[in-house]
Amino acid sequence: MAYILIILANKSSSVSNKIGQRSLNLAIISTIALSTAALTVPAYADATANLTVSADIIASCTMSTPDLNFGAYDPIVANATEGLTGSATVSATCTSGATGVVTMDGGLHTFYCISSKCYRRMANAGETSFLRYNIYTDASYSWGYVWTDNPVDAKTVGQVTGSGISQDLTVYGEVHKNQTNASAGSYTDRINVTLRF
Repeated sequence: MAYILIILANKSSSVSNKIGQRSLNLAIISTIALSTAALTVPAYADATANLTVSADIIASCTMSTPDLNFGAYDPIVANATEGLTGSATVSATCTSGATGVVTMDGGLHTFYCISSKCYRRMANAGETSFLRYNIYTDASYSWGYVWTDNPVDAKTVGQVTGSGISQDLTVYGEVHKNQTNASAGSYTDRINVTLRF
């Protein structure tokens, strides 16, 4: 009986030794695996550079021009002593920072000049009869403010300052008084309006 116990005790010791050996083996394998993994991890380095971002805003303008309709002209009574006036609005929009001028040419028909004062002219359908008129930049309807196509004369052109918002320019027109030689009928002209920027 005692012999058997000794054998069992030895077996128990042997089992314990085996478990200990197994734990040691696992620890060694884990250490080797971790060391190998550490050796195979690639090493990274940083490289930097700048990315330049840019854009260009091109100066740009748009413009809209309505018709200027004077209505009925009566050279015998209503407009015998004073002209027939009317107005219209030119709208211009330019990019912020852009500046421009609105010019107007003389129309389709040759000027009618008296001394140094020249008038634009509307014509009837057959261009056999004409009505003298002018377009002004100012409500005074004075000769110094006749709208022209000369971009350097600030008084005679419309000034536009770009802000990205529509800017209105009032066009003042007058058919001059007492034109009794004009035949009854409809009269028209066409003015070329230019926005220079």
